[in-house]
Amino acid sequence: MEMKKKILFLFITLLLLTFFLLGRAQFTNDFAENESRIIFKENKALVNFSFDLAGNQAFSNDDLTGKWTLFFIGYTSCPDVCPTTLAELDRIYPTLTAAPYEDIQVVFVSVDPNRDKAEQLAEYVNYFNPAFIGVTSDHKQLWPFAQSLGLIYAIIDQGETEQSYMVDHSASIVLVNPNGDHHASFQAVINEQGSIQVDMDLMVEDIHHIYNNWQ
Repeated sequence: MEMKKKILFLFITLLLLTFFLLGRAQFTNDFAENESRIIFKENKALVNFSFDLAGNQAFSNDDLTGKWTLFFIGYTSCPDVCPTTLAELDRIYPTLTAAPYEDIQVVFVSVDPNRDKAEQLAEYVNYFNPAFIGVTSDHKQLWPFAQSLGLIYAIIDQGETEQSYMVDHSASIVLVNPNGDHHASFQAVINEQGSIQVDMDLMVEDIHHIYNNWQ
C-alpha cells in the first residue's frame, strides 16, 4: 500500500511538472540570476477558498486583496522542510517587509487537517514569527487550492495508527499579488548543505523588484 501511494505521488508530480513545462511559453523570467523563479505574464486567478483561522475566524480570497501574499504549504509534524523554511522566512522577514513593503504577508497552509487544527497552527507559526498566519481546511478545499498554485502534497508512510504518517509536499513558495492572483513561484532547489530550500535572499530581491514595478 505504501509503495502504491509513493508511485501515485510521483506520477502526479510528473503530471504537474509537465503542465508547467508545456505552459512555460505563457511565463516570463526577466531575472536571469534566479533560474528557480517563474513569473507569469498573465496572472492566474486562485480558486475560491475559505480556510480555518484561529479564533473561529476564516481566511479567504478577500484577505488577499490589497496585499502581497507568500503561500507555503506543509504540516506541523514535518521533520525538516517546514521548520527550516519558516525559520528562513523569519530571518528575511524584516528585510522583506521593510518600508515601503509593509503590506506583504506570509501564510502557512497546513495540508494535514487531520492533525493540525487552527489554534495549534497559530501557536506553531507564531513560534517562528508572530506576524505569520497559519490556516488549514479539509482536503476538498486544500487539494484544488494547492493545484491552482502548482503545488502538490500526498500522505505517505502510513504507520500503525491513524496519527502515524508523513506528508510529502512541495517546498516551493508562491507569491500572490494584491488582486488575489498567482503572480510568481519560487521553486525549491538543493543548496550547498544538501537541503531542499528556496533561495530566500534572491526571493526578497525579486519580490521587491516585482513590487516596485507593479501596475
